[in-house]
Amino acid sequence: MAHDNMSFCERIISEINQVFLKDRDLSSFEIIPAETNQNNKSPVIHLEHNLGLESWCIKYVYEYSHKAVLKIKSNIVHSKQYYNCEDFIKYLNVAILINPDVATFWNLRRLLVEKNQLNQIREFNFSALVLSKKPKSNEAFAYRRWLYLFQISFSGAESIDWNIELGLCERCADKNASNYHAWSHRQWVLNKAEDLLKFEMFITEKYIRKHVHDYSCYHHRQFVLRKLYELNYYEPDEIQYKEITDLINVISKSLTPVTNRDELLALLLPSLSGLDMNETKLRCFLYCINYAASDIKFTEELRYMFGESPAFESHRRSMLKLMVDIIKLANSTNTMLIDCWQPFSKLIKVENTQNTFLLALRNLEAARNPEHRRWCKVFIG
Repeated sequence: MAHDNMSFCERIISEINQVFLKDRDLSSFEIIPAETNQNNKSPVIHLEHNLGLESWCIKYVYEYSHKAVLKIKSNIVHSKQYYNCEDFIKYLNVAILINPDVATFWNLRRLLVEKNQLNQIREFNFSALVLSKKPKSNEAFAYRRWLYLFQISFSGAESIDWNIELGLCERCADKNASNYHAWSHRQWVLNKAEDLLKFEMFITEKYIRKHVHDYSCYHHRQFVLRKLYELNYYEPDEIQYKEITDLINVISKSLTPVTNRDELLALLLPSLSGLDMNETKLRCFLYCINYAASDIKFTEELRYMFGESPAFESHRRSMLKLMVDIIKLANSTNTMLIDCWQPFSKLIKVENTQNTFLLALRNLEAARNPEHRRWCKVFIG
């Protein structure tokens, strides 16, 4: 009986391997629910670049491939002679497809890539196939980052189309809500390709409107806005600052109405009044402040349409905190007069007593409810 099981598992694994060899454009893998092999047919299903494996055989095939991988592992690690390397790869492929959370399997693939036993391009395709089944696989994302770093070490980053990776992140986030690993991987990509950051605010707003309770996307949006601020980014055509102006007019009737940019800067940056300020920094400052104010309004819009949600309140508070941090940082000594920003991690304490905008903002927010008042006392001052 054991021999029959071995032959049966070997036949299935070989059939899956043939699919890999024939179809280099596999795009998805799924385990298809099936309690038994009622029709006495192969459990391997290959249709239009999609691979499926019936669930009734998963236990047996995984146990067999797992044992086969461990049996050959010592030869791969300790020997320069790669006997049965093709067999090893086919067992490894099946083991990872079924259970992609075993770090040892991915480390073995790294070793095979370093020894030129696996093709880098095909490895990107394979890891994407794994993510089609398990879009939250941290091991698969970590492997892709390793592949990129391995590629960069030889050919540089210029040849890499990072948009492809961002597209993969978006598909994984769409498939599985609150996909922290996909958004973290996206942030890693954006740190490598900072020129793509400018599109993220539009992309994340579009995503949020489809997945209004997804904390991970809100957190990513906060990361992007802070990153844009640190990079001195602004839109050259952005000449109106309607959102922050509207917020100022709503905050307190005691504040003087703002009608132009100079009045806006005088209100937000009173400590720098009369000084020659870096124009790039000013535009970036206003761009990010305006976006933060826009997101505060955005959360109110979402609350009106979908009701109360902790995600909305969390993002609203994050935008308030970001706005206060940016204003305090800009008002601190010389940060608007030099060529580089002081990082957020070096933010110094700036008193609110001389900033009428921050005082009015704090008073307005503190009036919402007792819990929010306590939060304001800690984070707004």
